[in-house]
Amino acid sequence: MENLQQKIQLALNLFKLKRFTDAESSVRNIIKSYPNNSYLCNLLGLILINQNKFEDAKQCYQNGINKDPNYAAFYDNLGTLYRITGDYKVSEKYYIKSIKLDKKKPEPHNNLGNLYKLLNENKKAIKYYKNSIKLDSKVPLAHFNLALIYKSLGDFQKAKEHLKLSIKLNKNFFSAHRALSELIRYDKKDIHYTALKSIYIDKKINHNNKTELIFALAKATDDCKDFGSAFNYYIEANNLRRKEVKFSLNYEKNLFNDIKKIFNMNFFNKFKKSGFKDKTSIFILGMPRSGTTLIEQIISSHPKVHGGDELRFLPNIVDKNFFDENNLLKSDKIAQLNETDLLKLGKEYISNIKSLNTKKEKITDKLPINFKWIGLIKLILPNSKIIHVTRDPKDNCLSIFKNYFVNHQLNFAYDLYELCEFYKIYSDLMEYWKKTIPNFIIDVKYENVVSNTNSEIKNLIKKCGLSWNDKCLKYYKNQRLIKTASDTQARKKIYKTSVNNWKKYESFTKKFFVEI
Repeated sequence: MENLQQKIQLALNLFKLKRFTDAESSVRNIIKSYPNNSYLCNLLGLILINQNKFEDAKQCYQNGINKDPNYAAFYDNLGTLYRITGDYKVSEKYYIKSIKLDKKKPEPHNNLGNLYKLLNENKKAIKYYKNSIKLDSKVPLAHFNLALIYKSLGDFQKAKEHLKLSIKLNKNFFSAHRALSELIRYDKKDIHYTALKSIYIDKKINHNNKTELIFALAKATDDCKDFGSAFNYYIEANNLRRKEVKFSLNYEKNLFNDIKKIFNMNFFNKFKKSGFKDKTSIFILGMPRSGTTLIEQIISSHPKVHGGDELRFLPNIVDKNFFDENNLLKSDKIAQLNETDLLKLGKEYISNIKSLNTKKEKITDKLPINFKWIGLIKLILPNSKIIHVTRDPKDNCLSIFKNYFVNHQLNFAYDLYELCEFYKIYSDLMEYWKKTIPNFIIDVKYENVVSNTNSEIKNLIKKCGLSWNDKCLKYYKNQRLIKTASDTQARKKIYKTSVNNWKKYESFTKKFFVEI
């Protein structure tokens, strides 16, 4: 037994080091000697999920259930697996099954809370996060997740309370420190600012693990108007984050060029009357940190509109149908599309967004990176609305650089050269779309909304095909869930301090910003 525990610990160490291939090999070897060990089967499933081997993971867990149908962790992790792959009803079923099998285990409650948060069922999400805390109040993650939903709902006081609790339970919970930093307006005497600096210089902590902490420290230092020191922290945080992610500027340039070649004028002319004619969807897109969250907050204040936030439905359709296992675009698959295919894809997207917890007439999809696929949207959903939000390029790029993102599609954000180059190819693609499919894109300039709020908002609502409603001018009272990095700003009335904010950092950024 001692030998087994040692082998399991070695495999766990490989897993924690993210050496997933080695961890998988190690666990499979142990399973040969212990084929009925449920813990090993469960661990193997987790390793497979982390390698995106979702079908293998499903089979692994089903095999485990066949041998040990009362092992609650199998159902919990199957719930997470189906949540990742977008099958939310099945996910919910497995989480509930796990809870029934082991009523004392806090993890499935927390995970079910995550599912309900994803589905915008906020009351249910809060209920299950609280259930998890009741079962074990000393688990920092449940407090953190509860804090994030309060933060997204605009209840910043409760968010602060639970973030502080999660940090009290684990002072090195850097995600919690970063989330808390977004809720504080710092001065040099702030207790949390002092704590951030103290942890930053702690030599016992591997500096490479401090990425989110340093983003928080940079934000606090920015608040204190020490822009030179803040920029140094931002550079350091972004350098660390860049090491954690995979990004190729050449890949993106080639992808954008391929998109323009495929979605040409002849292709659009071929399918002038194709697609699903549903009018439900309003896509809000552009670069991140351009004002897309504010625009969604305004539009979703209308009684007929549900704010869907950053939905993964379109990228999931694109990835499933048009990319291979090496993440290369299958141009031939797009070129071979016919009217039946386009109708089917449009119906699939609408079916997905209508699975959200809403009965409203219109639903917004505010995933900024959808700008890549405006051509596909035109073909599969020709009656949808496309709102393209722009902002001063320097303000936009600086704001991106000052933020930590979890979306892997934003991996261009952590190097100023790469960021500015990406901005240029984004601008070029947008110009291509406007030229190739004119009158399909509604442009909204953030600075115009700031300087001429009432008329810009009224014009926007009209262009969305909606009747006027005064609630759209009081968007800051909209209590919907906001899941993006702009959740705090979108709760405020429009303010002008974000315009020309880049000038505070002009001496540090001018060599990067010269061409954008």
